[in-house]
Amino acid sequence: MDATAIIGELIQHMEWADSVVFSAILGKPQAEEDEVLLKRLRHIHLVQKVFFDVWQNQPVNPHATDSFNALELAGFAKSLHREIQEFLNALSADELDRVVHLPWAALVSRNLGFEIANPSLGQTLLQVTAHSSYHRGQVNARLRELGIDPPMTDFIAWIWAGKPSPSWPSGAGSPE
Repeated sequence: MDATAIIGELIQHMEWADSVVFSAILGKPQAEEDEVLLKRLRHIHLVQKVFFDVWQNQPVNPHATDSFNALELAGFAKSLHREIQEFLNALSADELDRVVHLPWAALVSRNLGFEIANPSLGQTLLQVTAHSSYHRGQVNARLRELGIDPPMTDFIAWIWAGKPSPSWPSGAGSPE
């Protein structure tokens, strides 16, 4: 299996897992209105969006998800995942080695106390999937705290299920 295939599967899994999480949240007021949960969800999808913008050399908006409620955020995520998939489908294996310059690199360097290296496009694609998985686990822990059984979103569960397509909840269209 080559790098583009592995990254492609991780990106597909990420969308599926995000759709499953939103299916567990929407329609449950204790989850939809929970600010702790919304803050984590907004962060996940903001990071996905800012990396997507960086990959395309577009301006980054660090407040893109600030005002979304749960349903609007689901629509935003659904649309963004479609765009990411289209972007990935157009990539060649050679493009994965392209150096990516992160606009927030100087801030991170100051916070860490050393000059950070510039990652490749492939490395940032992997970072986005890993980052999303990490915070999705926090979202699932919060769902349990709210009395909601969290969905199984592990990569291997997606494999076991035959790599299902995302199943976005009804009403999760594009945000206005």
